[in-house]
Amino acid sequence: MDYQSLAFASVFPVPSLSHTTPTPIATPDLGYTVPGQSFGSPYISNASGQHRAVRRNLAWSTATRFLSLPKQIVGTNASFDALRLPRNLEIEDALVYLLVGEGKSEGKHEESLVDWYTSEVRLHFANLVRPILEELWNKVFDVFWYEIELRHAWELLGHTQEVLQRVQHLYLQSFSDHILPFLLQNNISSSSSTIRPNRPTHAADAYAADSTDWSFRRDIHAVFAHCVPSQRFSKTLSYILYDSGCKLFRIYARQDGVQPVPEPDDIRASRQRMTDLLQGLEQVGLGGDIAQKAFAHSMDKLLDSFITSHYLKVDWFSKKSVVPQIRMWIRDGFCPLVELVMECLRCDPSNVQPTELQSWQEMALGRLGRARVDDLFDFVINWDRSKGAILDIKEYLKIAGAKQNLTSSFSQQISRRLLHPGATTTYILNVYIFIIRAFHELEPKGVLLERVARPIRRYLKDRDDTARIIISSLLTNLKDESGTKFTSGGELSYEIASEMQQPFENRDHEPDSELDWNDINWQPLPTDASPEYKKSKVEDVIWFLLTLWEREDFINELRNILGDHLLRCQDPEYQNEIRLLELIKIRLGEDKMQACEVMLRDVLDSKRINDSIRASRPSPLRTPELTRQPRHPRIPRKPRTPRTPQGVPRTPLSGRLTTSTPHVPSWTPNAPAGTTLNAQILSSFFWPLLRDDEFLVPAQIQTLQKEYESRFERIKGMRKLRWMNALGDGAVTLDFSDRTEEYDKLTPWQVSVIYAFQPQPGEEQNVRKGKAKAKDASISRNVAELEEMLEMDELLVRQALAFWAGKSVLRETGPDTYEVVEILSTSASDTDAAAAAQELAEVQAQAQAGAVRSQSDVLLEKKEVYMTFISGMLTAQGNLPVNRILMMMRIMVQGGFPFGAEEVRELLTVMESEGKVVALGGDSFGIRK
Repeated sequence: MDYQSLAFASVFPVPSLSHTTPTPIATPDLGYTVPGQSFGSPYISNASGQHRAVRRNLAWSTATRFLSLPKQIVGTNASFDALRLPRNLEIEDALVYLLVGEGKSEGKHEESLVDWYTSEVRLHFANLVRPILEELWNKVFDVFWYEIELRHAWELLGHTQEVLQRVQHLYLQSFSDHILPFLLQNNISSSSSTIRPNRPTHAADAYAADSTDWSFRRDIHAVFAHCVPSQRFSKTLSYILYDSGCKLFRIYARQDGVQPVPEPDDIRASRQRMTDLLQGLEQVGLGGDIAQKAFAHSMDKLLDSFITSHYLKVDWFSKKSVVPQIRMWIRDGFCPLVELVMECLRCDPSNVQPTELQSWQEMALGRLGRARVDDLFDFVINWDRSKGAILDIKEYLKIAGAKQNLTSSFSQQISRRLLHPGATTTYILNVYIFIIRAFHELEPKGVLLERVARPIRRYLKDRDDTARIIISSLLTNLKDESGTKFTSGGELSYEIASEMQQPFENRDHEPDSELDWNDINWQPLPTDASPEYKKSKVEDVIWFLLTLWEREDFINELRNILGDHLLRCQDPEYQNEIRLLELIKIRLGEDKMQACEVMLRDVLDSKRINDSIRASRPSPLRTPELTRQPRHPRIPRKPRTPRTPQGVPRTPLSGRLTTSTPHVPSWTPNAPAGTTLNAQILSSFFWPLLRDDEFLVPAQIQTLQKEYESRFERIKGMRKLRWMNALGDGAVTLDFSDRTEEYDKLTPWQVSVIYAFQPQPGEEQNVRKGKAKAKDASISRNVAELEEMLEMDELLVRQALAFWAGKSVLRETGPDTYEVVEILSTSASDTDAAAAAQELAEVQAQAQAGAVRSQSDVLLEKKEVYMTFISGMLTAQGNLPVNRILMMMRIMVQGGFPFGAEEVRELLTVMESEGKVVALGGDSFGIRK
């Protein structure tokens, strides 16, 4: 009978293969003789064969009856010999005869006594023990289905181990007491006989006895392992080992959701309980591959849980990495536990090799690194308090495949949490700065930064306000006394402004450092760098911000924003502006910064020119003082209005007038007493296009402008000035019947409009008569009247009226009619009307803000000129692509063409709708014929 048949019969009993019933005692059938043949003699070989068969059958019957297993399971410590008949001489002779004597099996046609006993064990286990174990496992998993409670897992494995140890003791007792001793005794007697066998023969006999014992134990352990459901056993044992590890290492964030007890268990008791269970399972044959796989699975979960429980939190204060602590725990905590379990399971080898220690440390570092990468966006926006987590990721990048995982994961986080319309440009810029700082610490080479920042840079380039926010923030002072400069929804970035306070190195600008053969510090590009990667000598935050655009586009934008800023700046020294230009020259070169330098020199020279004009005569620019009249609004300080010299080609020069006056009567047509005037003289060729709204300023201000202009002509050689009134600012003080109000930082048209509410020649007597009759009599003006008086655009008039109505200086008494509020009312209707007017004024002021005209305004103003030029160019040269048209316009258009390809396409689209050009495909256009 082959081994497979025996294994099958142990699980599914076959009556024809059953050896449980011993051979009965009966007269053997020796056959019969034919006529004329003798009954035989001892010297005939056939007779000796028949005699051996008879004797073997008798010995077989005696031995199998004695070795038959009981029909019940005895206790763990009980002896089966107490239930069977004592072994006598006849039984010993039968055992010796069948095991080592002449009755030993010869060939495959005779079954040996060891094989019979093995089959007897299989059938006994299948009939009596297997149903008990199946009922035990099915009962537990029927109640808890797939996963079982921790308490029941310990009980299940403990009960299974107890049952198997009991039956193993039963099976091994008979084998060890009645079969194995005869095999070993035969080896001993053979070695002590007169004719000494050679060493190979003796070694073979000893090996045969040991092999028989090992084979029998292997067979019963295979039966034990086969009766236990492997998948359920593996999961249950893994659960037990994971629980033991959590208790040993005080893990509170477990994957099974079990909450730690308030009073932790004794570590020694937990360790002893685990080792006892593992040793017991190993003794009954359940410590093989299934147990080792369960152990590996539990250690994998334990590693994750330990890192999550103890090292996933970020140290926000010390800013140190936890990687050294994890490596130490793997060496001093995890490895000893693994060696203990391997020793209990009798694994070979049971010691942890150095390569395995390094592998486990890398595995733990990989778990920590992947968890850190999943939260990298949060660490970036909390830089530099999260420096410890960034250092953990830096160690993680040494593992193969870590950089690809970081790039992919962080790009998804950026796309989901940053690059969407709900995020303001200021917020995106701040996060981009945090990314630059964090990734410089993470990987100084900049390869990873170049990969993850690519979509951010593209997104920022597409936003219209990016350049304005960057340059405005660079020009902003960090001091914020009011606390409203760097608000969360504002357009100024504190991070960008703080970068201006950092010292920077004055390094020579090198366009292409790869061709610098004299650079002894040259290093090759990293092997994992992309084709777009470019290493610069100066790579700070400002360098990354300034290189968002092409150099030409950025300098044009800088010129527009800087011009508006210089006209509004209150710092007479312009320290931030000087520092910014020096910094940009270092990063982008000096060849394109001439216009910005001239603009800065203009505002610095204006202060010197003002001092020279004041010193040109003994008395400063002042107007004669007048007699003060009470209870009338007065304007102590007039708006600052710009002016430009005449006779300069191209764009007009702009100047900026600053006036300051003491309190004087506001009803008189003369200038306020003690008014002084300051101006800014600008070189029009280098400045961007400025606002040029035309309107009349008060006559007193006009007198001061003429006197200033005459003195300037004497100093500057008869150069002419043209005043740009829309670019000034000023402050006024208004006297009312019940109050006095002061306002500063006003636009010139706001000052002109409120000044127009003073009595004009011929109205003063009417006002005085009205005051005698009505205490609160005041002058009224309507929109049309103000437009005619001030020669001002209607939009500016309405914006100024809404502003003063919001300040409760004016109130609307009829359609487009306003009057001065001499006595402030506390009624709810007046308060609501003032609030609504103020809100409207703020909206209109935002639309009117900016001394430099926007690109869209310039394009709209010169649209007809540009369209005429395009039409003539297409007529002369034929069909042209958009890029060729753009290049020709930048070269040929007078004053330059400060726009890009998108604006050219817009103009061509308008011309196509008007039937002047036709699209030819391939981004080319031609004249419609």
